Amino acid sequence: MESDVDALTAAGASQVFTDDADTDPRKRPGLAECLASLEPGDVLVVPSASHLSHAVTHFVTTVSALSAQGVAFRSLAEPALCTGAATAVDPAEVIAALEALRRRLVSVRTRAGMASAAAEGKRAGRPTVMTPEKVAMAVELRNLNRPITHIARVLGVSSNSVQRALAPLPRTVDRVD
Repeated sequence: MESDVDALTAAGASQVFTDDADTDPRKRPGLAECLASLEPGDVLVVPSASHLSHAVTHFVTTVSALSAQGVAFRSLAEPALCTGAATAVDPAEVIAALEALRRRLVSVRTRAGMASAAAEGKRAGRPTVMTPEKVAMAVELRNLNRPITHIARVLGVSSNSVQRALAPLPRTVDRVD
């Protein structure tokens, strides 16, 4: 966030508007205040187009509305998406930049969802098949020198699941000075 503010200041921004990272992307008071303050002849500068919109369609609509108001748009990360008088860009570059924006927005939403799930105590990925009871049984069978494949067959899981469950935990070393 601070590096974005520095980049905008270095690019000549006279005002910098920010929103908290936790803010819902569809309800951003800083962005709303910024857009309301723009006048014809202004240039809206953003570190990346993904900071302006939550979806590519919203981005296109927003930039079109800005253009209709006489406001130019400049993205520091995606020059092909900039508007204004001196922006003669190959259409293929614009399409490639929009696709890159779409991928970046998907990534941002995915990371936000994973962070939200982690905050609720949820773990990403498939749930483990090795319940505490199965782990205890696997340990007991391993102590009886049973092979991993036998343990897996008895428990009804894969050999890899048994190996992961029986993998030694990282040992901590107590240091005595």
